[in-house]
Amino acid sequence: MPCVSCHEKAEREERAGFPAVKQCKVCHVDMVERKIPLSRVYRIPEFVFFSHGAHATAKVECKSCHGDVLLQETIKAEQPPKMKWCIDCHKPNKATIACNSCHELGQ
Repeated sequence: MPCVSCHEKAEREERAGFPAVKQCKVCHVDMVERKIPLSRVYRIPEFVFFSHGAHATAKVECKSCHGDVLLQETIKAEQPPKMKWCIDCHKPNKATIACNSCHELGQ
């Protein structure tokens, strides 16, 4: 099942978004109310720019950062969203490592 089945904005916007209960019920037909706690797993500082859409355009697979969520009982951060982790991915993939591509300078 592709991630965009539930996270419709992941391929085109900064944030992937989270589905409404109505959308969840398409597959989870017995779901009376949301049983999944809504809490962000990945948090980045406000001065850091990250776009799911830009990474999708670059053909970065969701599981590169999020792991195989279909196999996770509870969704957890697979990798800490730290600068080293990002740079370690950007360098071998020849993505920019210019400071202002991810950071709001002057903070």
